[in-house]
Amino acid sequence: MRFSRHDILAPMKTEQRYLRLLLAVTALFYLAFIIGTSFIINGERYFTLVDDAMISMRYAQHLAQGHGFVWNIGEKPVEGFTNLGWTLYLAFLHLFPIPTSKISLVVMLTSLAILLANIYIIYRIAETLLPDSKNAPILAATITAFYFPLVFWSLRGMEVGLLILLISFSFLLAISSNKTILISIILALAILVRIDALISATLIVLYLFTKDKRSAIIPAISIIVTTFAILWFQQIYFGDFLPTTYYQKVTGFSTLERIRHGILVFNQFATRDTLFLFLFSLAGIFYYKLQRNREALLLLGIFLAQCAYSIYVGGDYAEPETNAANRFITQGMPALIILFSWMTSRILSDLKNGQPQLALSSPKMNPAIPLALITLLIISGEAWFTYSIDNAPLLKADIRRVKLGLHIAEHTSPKAVIAVHAAGQIPYYSQRTTIDLLGLNDPVVAKGPSHGEFYPGHNKWDYEYSIDQLQPDVIADNFAPLSDFMRKNDKYQSLENGIYIRKDSTLIDTNGLSKEYR
Repeated sequence: MRFSRHDILAPMKTEQRYLRLLLAVTALFYLAFIIGTSFIINGERYFTLVDDAMISMRYAQHLAQGHGFVWNIGEKPVEGFTNLGWTLYLAFLHLFPIPTSKISLVVMLTSLAILLANIYIIYRIAETLLPDSKNAPILAATITAFYFPLVFWSLRGMEVGLLILLISFSFLLAISSNKTILISIILALAILVRIDALISATLIVLYLFTKDKRSAIIPAISIIVTTFAILWFQQIYFGDFLPTTYYQKVTGFSTLERIRHGILVFNQFATRDTLFLFLFSLAGIFYYKLQRNREALLLLGIFLAQCAYSIYVGGDYAEPETNAANRFITQGMPALIILFSWMTSRILSDLKNGQPQLALSSPKMNPAIPLALITLLIISGEAWFTYSIDNAPLLKADIRRVKLGLHIAEHTSPKAVIAVHAAGQIPYYSQRTTIDLLGLNDPVVAKGPSHGEFYPGHNKWDYEYSIDQLQPDVIADNFAPLSDFMRKNDKYQSLENGIYIRKDSTLIDTNGLSKEYR
């Protein structure tokens, strides 16, 4: 039988058309997601990121203004963030005259572009691993495009999408070329963005070592030098090798307590996202002996390493709100999705070769498309359904805090000092000197004793120090332990809207501040 050039190229053109269509559809979908998170305050449309991302935005703003990496202008540097490279990019954005109400939109649009680039890279990885497969690239790219935690954390301002893009790109280069210099640069950038990218970077270097020892030398040197350079910078600039957030979130509890909590939240919120894909992929690796190769093991290793890391640090704070895998596990999910698509493609190939008349082999629709939709329904269906009813997780609290920050800015003097538990939107939009009551940006609290059962980021407070000693003019938001403490404190009064003010402060418009702001 003779095949024409058209017969060979036609399927390729069809798949490329699907990729272009997928990128176009997801771009529109992501835009709708972004617009849906916007809100109106006093006739002006605002955009904001999740509260954690707004902490980085405050540091970025101060850096762009020439004050350095400081939490409060005029104070010594403190590292209340763990995403150095991402914060540097946010500082770059603050060099431009972008209104406060719109700068978060620019961050979201950046993440939109990153997500689209990542879809393309995932497609290319699957295409490189299985050059004869029509199914694997489409399946991997489609699942990745609409995997809820990846879309959510990226478009809401976190560095998750960028980390995945850098690791995925370095993986693609590692399996398809000898561009060790470029791989070294990309891995260094990933570690700069967030230092715990060292986990995946190390696995990629180990993979290169098994392929060709010489090709691993420069990438290995790159990640070692980058890691030590970051640690050196942190020690010289901030006075500590590790960020304040490390002490605030990790210290004060035993490793066993953290791991126990990490396993608990993994079981409650991540098994739906991961278990089906993982078990299916594992079965495929065991069944298809030819698939037990370095690339499959690397994909599996990246995923398992991110899960282990999440469990080790005790999980994240937002699993109950997102009802999905946290951002640490999300960073390993594209690797698992590629592996799942790889094994699924092998099964589809066997079915087609064994029974040509199966509906799966219909030329009208690539079976990868309905399979991707079914898979997404399993791993992200509930999260997207909840989103369709109630919009993005955490958004209501984010909007409320933006309004509170603007409310404080309007009814207090620029010299006023405020205290907060949620350290993102309120400080950023109020532009006031801020005391972080939970210690993410205060080494005194972060290195102090912990309270209660382990809950990442919410176990450290020292009201005697933060309130009695530092005496903020305003305590902006509430937290369960605060009410008991404030009942014994006669220097403050509670306003009807829940804000506490220091009675003798002359920097507050009490009547204005007491008005409802939500």
